[in-house]
Order: sequence, then structure tokens, then C-alpha cells
Amino acid sequence: MIRYILKSITFLALLFYIQVSNGQVTTVSGDYVHKVINSSTNATYTKSLILLHEIYDNTLLSDNYLIGTVAARRGGTSAFNRLNVANVNTSSSYNATYANLVSNDEGAYTWKLKTCRYNGKKYLALDVPYEGAQHSNGFQFVGWVKSSGVSLEFIPYDKNGVPQNTDILTEIADYVASRQISNYVSRFNVFGRVGIGTANPQADLTVNGNILAKEIKVKTDISVPDYVFEPEYKLKTLEEIEKYISINKHLPEIPSAKKITVDGMDLAEMNLLLLKKIEEMTLHLIEKDKIIREVIERLEKLETK
Repeated sequence: MIRYILKSITFLALLFYIQVSNGQVTTVSGDYVHKVINSSTNATYTKSLILLHEIYDNTLLSDNYLIGTVAARRGGTSAFNRLNVANVNTSSSYNATYANLVSNDEGAYTWKLKTCRYNGKKYLALDVPYEGAQHSNGFQFVGWVKSSGVSLEFIPYDKNGVPQNTDILTEIADYVASRQISNYVSRFNVFGRVGIGTANPQADLTVNGNILAKEIKVKTDISVPDYVFEPEYKLKTLEEIEKYISINKHLPEIPSAKKITVDGMDLAEMNLLLLKKIEEMTLHLIEKDKIIREVIERLEKLETK
């Protein structure tokens, strides 16, 4: 019991020391560290990078990597609360660089991977989620890290629209993630909106791009228009349809090109509307076929006479 109490006191003391010592690094084991990132230059309306490690730049490179979690926080009495967490998996050695990032945030802003040049060396970096209110409680990292240059260095690059540190920080560019994440599960559940290629999904699933699938099934509460074949259904005449088209420039019940451009297209609704038009067209064809056959029969009778 005494040993447990002593261990707890030691841990709390260590944690307190870490929190009050900005930039302090505690080595847990080997390259596994807990680091309070020195963010003394952090301020309101400031956009900043956190340098992760050096990356390949046309010269063969020794092993560099960062695997772990970066957390940024702001909060307290009368303060705008912010909590942004980045789960990072990056490495660069020899002549290759690989990286992926999972961003956990409470707003529309997210962490992003960047490349940049710092003091002449090329680095992989994290772009800190930007809001006017800075992370006043600072930044902490827990995980494995090794860099042939600096690592977990906080560098502002813009303050209220004015570029910062341009003498040492240049060539900031987006980095496209090159690692994949696979989930081998029996069921993958998401309770909320999902955006692919967008940070602001407007529906349960929003895809800003193409969708490729072998099969798509749509379940809908919209009635299948087989009622068109019921005797009481009032079928518009072709003359009525012609008049409607001449005025509106689209088929009855089918949304106009302008409306589809603004509101998009409901695939389930549109497919059932098109089915309805095919069924109506089939009825018109059957009617016209009857008339044609009657005309042929009359002509044949006239020819025999």
C-alpha cells in the first residue's frame, strides 16, 4: 500500500513538472516520450505548424518517424473551449515518405498534414486547426518520435494576415496522405453525418466526388406507380402533354433542369417518376397500336373489295 502511494505521489509530481515546464520532454522508454510542446509564440489569430520530423529531400535519409497523439486545448472560465486531437503515423527514411492522420475536433476546422522547409531542411508538419482564439493551454505529445532534425517544434507562419518567420520557414504545401487505414470488423457503425471529400456533409452521407459500386439498393416510402394501370387512373392525352412541354420545357412531374441544378436529384424519386412515365408511355403505345391495327384491318377490307 505504501509503495502504491509513493508511486502515485511520484507520478503526480512528474505530471505537475511536465505541465509547468513548457517544452519539457519525459522519456518513458527509448524513443517513446511525453513532450509538452514549446508554444510560447502562440497567440490569438495565429496560424501555426508543428514540425514532426525531417523527410526525404533528394538525399538518402536515416530513419525518421512520429507515431502518437498530439493534443491541443483551450478552456476555462469565460474562455472559448477548444479541444483538438491528432493521431499521427508518419515516417521517412532512405528515399520514401509515408504518412496518415486522424483528426478529432469539435468544429469544422481540422488538423492537416503539410510539408515545409525549415532552416534549409524539408519537414513533414501538422497544420494546427485555426480559430481566432488560440489554444491557450498549449500542446502535448505522447508517442514514439525520432528525427534527424528538430521534432515537435511549434512555428507560427501567419498572424492576423501577416506572414511570420519567413526567414526560416518557407515552401509550405499540402501533403496527400500515403498510408491507409483498414477496419476488419463485423459491423462498422457511424452515428452522425459522414463526409467524403468534404468537411461539411449536408446529409447522412455526402460525397464530393464519384461513387463506384457493383450494386446499389434504395429503400423508399414513395409508392411504386403501378397505379397507372388501374382503370380509374386518368392518363393525360398526348395533346395535353405536348401543350405542357411547349410551356414548361420538361415533362409533367419531372423536375426542371434549373431545380435539379439547385436542389440536386433524389435518385429514388427520379427513378420512380421515370418508371411512371414509361408506364404512361406504354399505355399510349398500346392505345396507338390498337388504332393502327384497326386502320390496317379497314384497309385490308377495302383492298379485298
